[in-house]
Order: sequence, then C-alpha cells, then structure tokens
Amino acid sequence: MIDGTKVQARAGRGSLAKTDRLTRIAVQVGKHVAQLRHELEADPLGPQRRRRQRALRAAEEQEMRLRRARATLGQREDEQRERERSHAKAEAAKAAPAVSTSDPEVRSMKLADGATRPAWNVQVATANGFVVTIEPTDRRNDSGLATDLVAQIERRCGAPPSRLLADATAMTQDEIVSLAEHCPGLTIYAPVPAERDDVTAETRRKRLWQRAREPAALRDWRQRMASAAGQMVYRRRKLTEHVHARMKNRGFARMPVHGRAKVRVVCLLHALAHNLMHAHWMRAAVAAAP
Repeated sequence: MIDGTKVQARAGRGSLAKTDRLTRIAVQVGKHVAQLRHELEADPLGPQRRRRQRALRAAEEQEMRLRRARATLGQREDEQRERERSHAKAEAAKAAPAVSTSDPEVRSMKLADGATRPAWNVQVATANGFVVTIEPTDRRNDSGLATDLVAQIERRCGAPPSRLLADATAMTQDEIVSLAEHCPGLTIYAPVPAERDDVTAETRRKRLWQRAREPAALRDWRQRMASAAGQMVYRRRKLTEHVHARMKNRGFARMPVHGRAKVRVVCLLHALAHNLMHAHWMRAAVAAAP
C-alpha cells in the first residue's frame, strides 16, 4: 500500500521569500560575508579570530543556501509558466512562487489542519503494518510518484511487489501502463476516476472509442475495480493510515532538520523505529494467544 503524508518542515512561514525579498537578503548577506572576511584578514591572529571564523562559516553557509534558493525559485517560476500554457486562468489566481531562505527544497503545502506551511510530502509504502520504503518529496500531490516507489521497493526487497494498493491521486493511468510493462506480475488496485453523466452523445461516443483502444493493462484495471472482489481488496488500503498515525504520535509531525538529505535520514529512523515497535507488538500478540 502506498500513500503520502504531509510533514511540517523545520522552516517557518516567515522564511518564505519571493524574487524581490530574496534579492535584498542576498545583497545584505553578501555584504556581511565581505565584511567578516575583511576583519579576519586585517587581524588574523587577534583574540576574536575563532569567533570571526565561526561567524564567517555561518554567513557563507547562509550565502550558499540563498544561492540554492534563487536557483530553486527560478525552477518554480519556469514550472508556473509551463502550467500557464494549459491552465492560464487557474495560474493567474495564484500568488507568485516563493521559496524558503532557510530550507530551499521545501514547498508550502496545505496540511491536515487546514493551514498552509512549508512541508514535505513523505511517500510511504507499507505491507502488513511494516514500512517497506519511505521517501520525502517536495510535491504537493502524490500523482506520478508510484513508479519511483515501486523501484525503491524492488531495490530494498530484491523483488517488485505482487499487489499494489493506491488511492486515486497516487496512481495515474500512464503509471498503470508503465508498471504493467516493467512488472508483469504486479496487480494494481486504485479507484477509477468518476466521469460526468451529463454529457453529450458525442462525448459518450468518444469515450467508448477511447476505451476500445486502451492498453490491455487499463482494461484489466477497470474490470478489476468494477468487481466486488477488487473493491474488497482495495478496502485494505486504509490500513496504511494507521502507520502514518502511529509514526506521527512518536514525533513525526515536524522535521527537526533542514535539507532533503537530512530529512531522508529522519524518515528512515522513524520507519525503523516503527518497524521494531510493530514487530515487538506482533511477537507479544502471538505469545499472548491461547
């Protein structure tokens, strides 16, 4: 079972900056770095040498983060321009992209409590209550991420899964076709998107024409999800939410570190802790059984 869960980043909303503010901060930090270097070169053996060296390292790290932030902001502006080609009205209603100056890799996301904060969309794959793989992403939705998760499962377990349960937002039709080609033994259970009934006869004709020419993997998937057996299997997907809840009850609600690499380490530690606790619970349940 695969699903994403939003985890608040260490960066705060006050760290978000658009182009103008980011440029001003970069100029100020650049001047501060130059001043610290000048002071250190002017008095390299003075009593304040170590303090100045620490201050210079901190300022240079901030300058490096700002460079990454400007590069990330440029990418997000390019993404927005690309989306404007097909969704001009929707994109015009959105604010200009912003990036965190303290953690350039995160994005603002809507969390479970309704608030919008910098966060990670952590993709979690579970089986029998255990976390099989876990990966933090900066994507606001889960669409298009299933293929990478399946590849991670195969690397960690030595074989691809034989059955995959995902919700409607986490599995695209292109991924169903791609996974069928790369993993022939994989059976996918994901809801079929609802279609409008109040359409013209011409629209219905086009739908039937498209259905008749769909790849076999999509036809099998539609038939599977229309059956009572398929629906019964898919109901098990909700069990992955229990894993997310247990992990968040142990402190997984907010990241204590900056940067994707460090965040990935925190995710893995939480997954390992959960798996050890779940294994202990299963052993205790077996021992207590009559």
